[in-house]
Amino acid sequence: MAHAITMRELQKLSAASIERLPGAVPVQSDGRTVALLVPLRPASEAARARFRAALAQAQAQRSPEEQAALDREFGP
Repeated sequence: MAHAITMRELQKLSAASIERLPGAVPVQSDGRTVALLVPLRPASEAARARFRAALAQAQAQRSPEEQAALDREFGP
């Protein structure tokens, strides 16, 4: 993890500078970590394919009761 940044420094960061961060960075206020700034990066096509396959497998393994609960919560 990179060196921590302060809340004041966070206010001054642009989107471009956040994208250039090497990874997750703790955000501190008064010496105490209050947040974690994680730059988002696009997933590779291979990673997206693995995610789609895992999602399809999980959907196929749902019981009718689980599907009904999901439909009630989120709609069909």
